[in-house]
Amino acid sequence: MDLLREMILSGELAPGDRLRQDELAARFDVSSTPICEAIQQMVAEGVLSHSPYHGVQIAEITLEDIREIYFIRSAVKELATRTAVPNLRITDVKHLHEYKAAIRQSVEAADFQTLRKLNYEFHWLIYYTAGMQHLSQIIRGLWLKSPWDRLHGMPNRPEEAIIEHERLLKAVYARDAQLSRSWMHEHIEHSAHTLSEYLTERPL
Repeated sequence: MDLLREMILSGELAPGDRLRQDELAARFDVSSTPICEAIQQMVAEGVLSHSPYHGVQIAEITLEDIREIYFIRSAVKELATRTAVPNLRITDVKHLHEYKAAIRQSVEAADFQTLRKLNYEFHWLIYYTAGMQHLSQIIRGLWLKSPWDRLHGMPNRPEEAIIEHERLLKAVYARDAQLSRSWMHEHIEHSAHTLSEYLTERPL
């Protein structure tokens, strides 16, 4: 169910949070059947976990999991970026600049929930333009398993990400696919390194 996935992507639901099917059904105004089906699918994907003692919850994630996820994300997102750049229209680039400005405003306001949403939309405008459905599904699955609530709340990281976005946008505007790929690599690697250091001191 897309609405449940959006709750995870936005950071509204974090690793370890428990889910109740009746509450979700009431919130989304649907029967329990689609909720049950969505939960079963997301358990199979590893996004949710289920046990007799803890019920259904957002899957816990370890530091090693994070390092592996970011390693894979770097490879697939670089591919998506390199493929997308030649396909981006002038209107797409304009929207990316609008997202960048809105992201800066949310950082200045310390509005991390809006920041997560805008950052997701900024990146997905690029990945979607690659026109590779299966690659997009892989990226979405990895995104669901990332602890965004921790990343955007780290000291200085949002400000650093803005600078990285600006570098990426300059390369995109120049239609330099290889440089765009390189800046995407730097952006993801920096996020991974910073998050790894942060969580070493503050375990999940």
